[in-house]
Order: sequence, then C-alpha cells, then structure tokens
Amino acid sequence: MQTSNEILIVDDEAAIAQLLADVLQDEGYSIRVAHDGATALLEIVKHRPGLVLLDVALPVMLGSDLLVYLRRHGFSDLPIIIMTAGLSPPVYLMQGATEVLPKPFDVNVVVEKVAQYLPLERERDRR
Repeated sequence: MQTSNEILIVDDEAAIAQLLADVLQDEGYSIRVAHDGATALLEIVKHRPGLVLLDVALPVMLGSDLLVYLRRHGFSDLPIIIMTAGLSPPVYLMQGATEVLPKPFDVNVVVEKVAQYLPLERERDRR
C-alpha cells in the first residue's frame, strides 16, 4: 500500500543522488536519501516510502540483496526501480524489481517512470 509521495533514493554516488533529489523535489515529491544498502533498509522499515530508486552497486549491502530481502519480508507491493550500469536487467526483474533503468540514465525517463509508479495527487485528480 502506497501512502506517501515520498521517494527513497539509494545511491552511493552523492552527485547522482543529489541530482535525482533535486529533479524529483521540483516535481513535487518528498525525498530521502541513503548511500548504502543497510541504511536504506533501516529507512524503509522505519518509515515506508511510496517508491525506492535503488542503485545495485552499494557498500555494506548490495542493492540486489536489499531488493530480495524486501520482497521476502513484507514489501512485495513497494515499487522499486533499480538503477544499474550492469548488463543484466532480466535478473533484477526476476528478483522482484518493478523496473530497471540503465545507467547512465536520462533524467526525463526517471521522472516518467517515477510518475508511472507513484503518481502525485494532482496527477490523480486530472484523471
């Protein structure tokens, strides 16, 4: 169940996380940022976001391990968009990713995908 317009951005590259945060805040989303998988897990359990943008190559706990953990522990309906420079999107989809975006990514595509899985109230009202 999605209850917020909040997005958790999980990326160990501060510049990428900040870019995404700035763009998505401008779109009207609330943003939290984590730079490793273990911190992201704590953030998700503490206060469930409406969507997670998750890098795969993370310190402490890999994004793919976090994805599998979440899917097995009560977060099966949480939209999780994987961001990866790797060449195996089907693997992440089989592990439960909602969507896989290749890095480097087009920011406009990220915004479109986020809006697809976490529409803002004003967008819902237009329908």
